Amino acid sequence: MPELRYNRLNNTWTIISKERAKRPHDYPIGWSKERGDINKCPFEPGKEHLTPSEVYAIREPGTPPNTPGWKVRVIPNKFPAVKPEEDFFRNSEDIYDRMGGFGYHEVIIDTPDHYKQLQDFSVGEIFLMLLAYRERMKQLYKDKNIYYVQIFKNHGKEAGKSLYHSHSQLIALPRIPKRIDTQINQTRKYYIEKERCLLCDEIKYERKHVERIIEENNRFLIYAPYASAFPFEMRILPTFHSHDFSSVTDEDLEDLAKTLQLAVRKLAQIFDNPPFNLILHTAPPLRNIPGKPDYFYDIDKFFHWYIEILPRIAIHAGFELGTEYFINPTPPEEAARYLREKN
Repeated sequence: MPELRYNRLNNTWTIISKERAKRPHDYPIGWSKERGDINKCPFEPGKEHLTPSEVYAIREPGTPPNTPGWKVRVIPNKFPAVKPEEDFFRNSEDIYDRMGGFGYHEVIIDTPDHYKQLQDFSVGEIFLMLLAYRERMKQLYKDKNIYYVQIFKNHGKEAGKSLYHSHSQLIALPRIPKRIDTQINQTRKYYIEKERCLLCDEIKYERKHVERIIEENNRFLIYAPYASAFPFEMRILPTFHSHDFSSVTDEDLEDLAKTLQLAVRKLAQIFDNPPFNLILHTAPPLRNIPGKPDYFYDIDKFFHWYIEILPRIAIHAGFELGTEYFINPTPPEEAARYLREKN
């Protein structure tokens, strides 16, 4: 029978439709076969003049900025959703409120190799990508008008990727996004009720019942969330309590790199390189929230950062968009079993 599962973290519901159950071979496979024209790609080493000047890079010693020799390169997005020179103050016109498009929109070019995708990266290359995430987040939070940095990676056209060359993006915003605000409110409510972190409790439950766990190492756990909205959705989170990704150590990043490599390779083995979105969720920096003086009180105790991988192998259509009830035709217990079987 179908069942509705409550996602306490996001305050949403998912319909697990067992009668419509789909196994991996029931989904379209062989996505994202395009390889792009390397001659037209602006992210290639030697074409640094085609992009805005880098704001951060991990380079070979002695190589100057905006030249070849980089391993990871971060640049302002040439077509930004928000800009640092825009006004960030809120104003209104009669009944309508608006804000200027203030913020930062950057591209993190993960690798100089045009043809290498995330599942092909070595652990060391993923570590450098994650290091760039952390360092840019720390730097942007020095701007007191930035309330949240959203880091994400779109893999494949169906997941919103516009250029073949592997890259991630970050958008730094002057407000806390609704989804993060919901998660803060939900985890705070849980902490007030139980005096424990929601995701720490989730880790304990999943370890006890095992069926949704995909892999675990010394510091990180991969599992299929109980109310997964996407088929073969995965969540990666530290097994130790940590609320702020920007404060993690290099040692933590090394273990996270191993875990992330394992997760994306398992997915690629099942679906032959499927499209997916990788999204980092972390606590915002401490800021003054008008009208909410206690907003950040104890956030270090109740919030828990994590990464989610959302395969885009099924289409969310009118019902999902109209109700925010997602229909998932592959129960997460089955998805976890298939993923566990892959090395």
